[in-house]
Amino acid sequence: MADRKWQIEGWGAAQAQIREAIEFLCNGKPAGERASIAEELVSLVRAIVRGEEPKLQADPFDRDEHSRESWARAAARHIVDGALLASERSGGPLPSADQVSLLREIAKRALWYMPNSGDEVRKLVRYLNIENLRQPNPLDDDLPGG
Repeated sequence: MADRKWQIEGWGAAQAQIREAIEFLCNGKPAGERASIAEELVSLVRAIVRGEEPKLQADPFDRDEHSRESWARAAARHIVDGALLASERSGGPLPSADQVSLLREIAKRALWYMPNSGDEVRKLVRYLNIENLRQPNPLDDDLPGG
């Protein structure tokens, strides 16, 4: 059945359009840039699966704070994605027990260095709305309505 909004005839046609778009992005670029594009696309797909990432909290009119939060978010994304990428090379179902352990330790270490980490965790729970996530992780054991 065709999706009228996107004019896509089916799964195969969707894959072909995605492939063409990726080839367009990579056309004429050296291997390093193509690898960087691939990593960004993987991050994008993971974000779509998990649900939309929360927006920046900083006031956009406070340029320093907004810039600092944008930089910190990008740096954190690269650090965590790099660590996860390194642990994916072993193969097997994802997230692996190693990846879960790694993420837990990254979070613990980050909180260890934050002043008032208890307050920060409470703010993050409210900010991320952890109890009522828009979309659960598809690999969680207890999916709602399942």
